[in-house]
Amino acid sequence: MKPLNIVIIGASFAGITSALTIKRLAPATVVTVIDREETVGFIPSSVNRLLKGQNRTLTEQTSVNLEQLVAAGIELKLGCEVVAIESAQQYVRLVKAGQTSDLNYDKLILAMGSHPQAERIRGANLPGVLTTKTLSASEQSQAELTKANRILIVGGGQVGLEAADAFIAAGKTVTILESFDSLVFKYFDSEMVMELENRMLAQGVQIYKNQQVEAIETDHSDEFEHSSKLHILTTQQIELTADCVLLAVNFRPNSQLVSEQLACHIDSTLAVNDYLQTSQANIYAAGDLIRVPYLGTENDYYLPFVNNAMITGRLAAMNALGLSEPLQPVVRVMGSHLFGLYIASAGLTEEEAKLYHRILTLTQVHTDESDGPITLKLIIKQETGQVLGGQVYSQVNVLGLIDVLALAIKSQLTDRDLAFQDYHYYSMRSNRIPILNKVAFDLYEKRLKEVGHDAP
Repeated sequence: MKPLNIVIIGASFAGITSALTIKRLAPATVVTVIDREETVGFIPSSVNRLLKGQNRTLTEQTSVNLEQLVAAGIELKLGCEVVAIESAQQYVRLVKAGQTSDLNYDKLILAMGSHPQAERIRGANLPGVLTTKTLSASEQSQAELTKANRILIVGGGQVGLEAADAFIAAGKTVTILESFDSLVFKYFDSEMVMELENRMLAQGVQIYKNQQVEAIETDHSDEFEHSSKLHILTTQQIELTADCVLLAVNFRPNSQLVSEQLACHIDSTLAVNDYLQTSQANIYAAGDLIRVPYLGTENDYYLPFVNNAMITGRLAAMNALGLSEPLQPVVRVMGSHLFGLYIASAGLTEEEAKLYHRILTLTQVHTDESDGPITLKLIIKQETGQVLGGQVYSQVNVLGLIDVLALAIKSQLTDRDLAFQDYHYYSMRSNRIPILNKVAFDLYEKRLKEVGHDAP
């Protein structure tokens, strides 16, 4: 019997996870991965690590290497551009170094990833306007960022703040423009990022909120000839100058190749069913190309996160093999170390949760003599106590705590479940898990008083 032939377009987290999953579950399957880049496993934050002195090169740390993929029996076609997909005849057309070839498939998995959305900004393609999503873009950006003194970052989300942290560590002058009234607003309520913002300001970061970039222009005036390259205009009439601009704006799916063939949503994400099938039954999509059901809401959301890419990549592979594994609602999880502060969140913010539920929240600061203060916020349903979200920050590493909270949200545990959850107590070493139990118990007590003693 002829082995199944699966072609995967995209060699980032979703595509590589799909390929490795297929070879583990069905080793005889022919798996071919195509990517326009010449390398695999690139981590987009590598520029930050290099500027901090944590890496010597952009590719020193990768998520996977060529040897691992070759050892798994995966065929790689790198430096290849897919210019057409002929779904009726089941083949893709490739171009490499001017040479065209066709590659047949039985099943096709699309994992082309995403790109920063900058179409609304005039001048977004000017020299000195940078991104770091791919290795080729990062290589160009590295040279510009190394010699720049003044850097303006468009976007105050996770990507922008991690870049700002690295640039400050490298001795740069940094300005952030954020279109909303709070930094990292998708993951944190405003009061939970006040400490982070104060630390950023203390370290010299200029922050402009409620500002949208309208245009970026090359500055040819004598006044700025030696001190500046780019002139930035905002819709609120703020004018700034910088040596280079980093676009850390929202990402959008790279679905252009198939947008005329496959059903798409208005945001250009590909429409898929619970099994990640597109409108063509033998074509699947994963990662940053699709929306995912967001736990705690009634909607699918565009959540371009590494963990979602790997989850959907694994499921696309299993379903392409005929295993019928549906995608379950996901929990958004984010964590980072910024300006000496560990910050993390899971699930809905308070502002999000209010759109769908009647809620209760509680924020507490816990201080340990050895660990220092830890600030934790929990968000629950008022009627049932089901945990919907949580946020935490501290000078000590609390990132592991958010994994526990994410599991609790995914399992739809309640405040009472967490309040009386068993945990290991080790007196010789600080254990941070009980903090979650303590806040959950106090929130459960609050709910009993406000909702009534019959609360579940």
